[in-house]
Amino acid sequence: MDDLSFQLWLSFGLFCIVSEFILPGLVMVFIGLGSLTVALGIHLGYLSSIYSQFIIFFVSSIIYLITLRFIVLHFVPTATRKDDIDEDREAIGTVVEVIEDISPGQQGRIQYSESSWQAKVEDDRAILKGEKATIIGRDNITWIVKK
Repeated sequence: MDDLSFQLWLSFGLFCIVSEFILPGLVMVFIGLGSLTVALGIHLGYLSSIYSQFIIFFVSSIIYLITLRFIVLHFVPTATRKDDIDEDREAIGTVVEVIEDISPGQQGRIQYSESSWQAKVEDDRAILKGEKATIIGRDNITWIVKK
């Protein structure tokens, strides 16, 4: 049984490490290392029961995943970039056309970003259809504008 267990863990570990080239994500290699750790424990005679093999597999895989993954990601540059996706910051200050009258306490509509949006005024001044307004904020999906 030990010889069969050794061959299964060794084969599974090598399969996982090779599959990392097909399914990149830097996870399968650490699962493979956990499996190779169990195969080494079986080969050296430390692991004989199936329970101890699975416990060592799970524990070593998690340790490899937590520690080595962060070390590898630190030294391997990635091609990711972080874009500013705050739509409000981009929209504030934009001059838009009012397509439906906006009165104090009443919502109207504006034309912004090739679409029609609900809008309301912050102060007590109405903005009539056809006039220009400036976006100063947003309340949920309603833009707040001023004349």
